[in-house]
Amino acid sequence: MTQRRAIAIGVGLPLVLLASLLAWGVAQNGGAAGRPGVNSSFGEVKLSAQPNAGFQLTTLDGSIVSLEQFRGKVVMVDFWSSWCAPCKAEGPMLAETYRVWRDRGVEFVGIAIWDERSPVDDFIQRTGIDYINGLDDGRIAVDWGVRGIPEKFFVNADGEVVRKIIGPNTEATLSRVLTELTDEALGIRTSSTR
Repeated sequence: MTQRRAIAIGVGLPLVLLASLLAWGVAQNGGAAGRPGVNSSFGEVKLSAQPNAGFQLTTLDGSIVSLEQFRGKVVMVDFWSSWCAPCKAEGPMLAETYRVWRDRGVEFVGIAIWDERSPVDDFIQRTGIDYINGLDDGRIAVDWGVRGIPEKFFVNADGEVVRKIIGPNTEATLSRVLTELTDEALGIRTSSTR
C-alpha cells in the first residue's frame, strides 16, 4: 500500500500541477492560445522595441529582406493578420497611402503574424497592397515587443525605431508621422510636436 501511494503521489502530483498551470495560462489569455490579441486602445505609445531593432523576413515572393537594406529611407513596419478586423478595415487605406509615399523615400513592410499563406495572399490581392509583405511565426513580433495587432513601428532614415502606433490608423495620422520623419531625414524642422 505504501508503494502504491508513493507511485500515485509521484505521478498524480505532477499531473495536477501541469493541469493547474495550463488552466492558469488559458485563463490569462482568455482562451486564445498562440495568437496576439487585437488592440483595444489606440494611438501613439511608448516604444518597447530596441532603438536599433532589425529583422530578416522571408517575403511572400520568397525573397529575404532585412531592415538594414532600407537604411536611408523612412520605414513603416506594420504587424497585422488577415483574421484581424481592424487590420482588414485599414488595408485599403494602407495600400493607397503607400502609393502616395513610395516615391518620397518611404518604404512599408507588412509582417503578417500567426497567419496562413492563403488568407494573407487573398487579403493582399483584394486590398491592392503592393508593398513588401511576409509571414512571421511570432519571432519578429516578440523581438519588437508587439502586444496586439495592428501595430505600426516607424523607423527613421538612420535605421532607428522612433515611433509606435497601436490600433488602426487613418491616412491623416500616417501622413503626419511620415511627413515629420521625412522632413527630419531632409533636415527640415517642423513646428509640430509629438
